[in-house]
This record gives sequence, structure tokens and C-alpha cells, in this order.
Amino acid sequence: MTSLTNFLVWLQGSALSHSIAQANHLLVAGLQIVHVIGLILLLGPLLLIGLRVWGLVLREQPFEEIVGQSLALASIGLTLSVSSGLLMFVSAPLHYYANWAFDTKMALLLAALIAYVLIFAWRAPQLRAQTALTRVHILVSVTLWIFVCMAGRAIGFV
Repeated sequence: MTSLTNFLVWLQGSALSHSIAQANHLLVAGLQIVHVIGLILLLGPLLLIGLRVWGLVLREQPFEEIVGQSLALASIGLTLSVSSGLLMFVSAPLHYYANWAFDTKMALLLAALIAYVLIFAWRAPQLRAQTALTRVHILVSVTLWIFVCMAGRAIGFV
């Protein structure tokens, strides 16, 4: 544990960390905006696929086309969220490390990403079947992402 703490102390003392932490408050606000936009771009495709699996939207459009376009949009969202999240973390790693809401968000994020990858890599070819398992998988994935967002929102209050 001390090696992790030592790394975080070093990271917080780095020029990059100081640059972000000492920058105009609009930089951090901008990073937060990019982070939220990334989450929206990440979750939008999941909701679209979920609504399609439940038979509520885009019934006439080929499913493979929906998944392909969704994957491209989700990749952009994931890139924006991860890159802005890392920069926010670098600005105060010791603060985030000691924050239980951050730890909760990271655990939920890992579970949500695993579920998300399973939807696109494992379940996508089978999603047209609209089985109960597929519907539950989508519902669990969306629920995990909602909890990730709630835990992320709690970080600022802890």
C-alpha cells in the first residue's frame, strides 16, 4: 500500500498535476463537461440498443446497423470520459484516493464496463432474439451505469 501512496504523492507533486490544479477553474469545469458529454455518448447507444431489444424503437432498421453505429459513438464517449477523468484524477490523486465515493465509482465502473463489453462483444450477435436473458442484461447494464453516475456525483460531496 505504501508504494501506491508513494506513487500518488509523486503524481500529485508532478508538473502536470500542478498545472491542472493551479490552472483557471474553468479548466477543471471544462474537464467535467467533457466527462459528462463522454458519459452521455457512452450511455446513449446502450439505451438505444436496450430500447431496440425491448422492441420499442427502430424495429424496421437492421439490428447490425444499429449496433455498428452505436459502437462507434460509444467508443468516442469512452475515450472522452476516460481521458477527462484521468486528467481530473491527476489534479488531486490523494484527494480521490481517500474518497470512498471515488472507490465506489471505480468498482461500479469496472462492473459496468464488463457488462458493456459483454453486450457488444458477446451478446450483440444474439440480441435480435430478444430473450429474457438479453433484456435482463441490458437492464443490469443500464442500472450499473446509473449507479456509476450517482457515485461520480457523490465524489464532490465527500
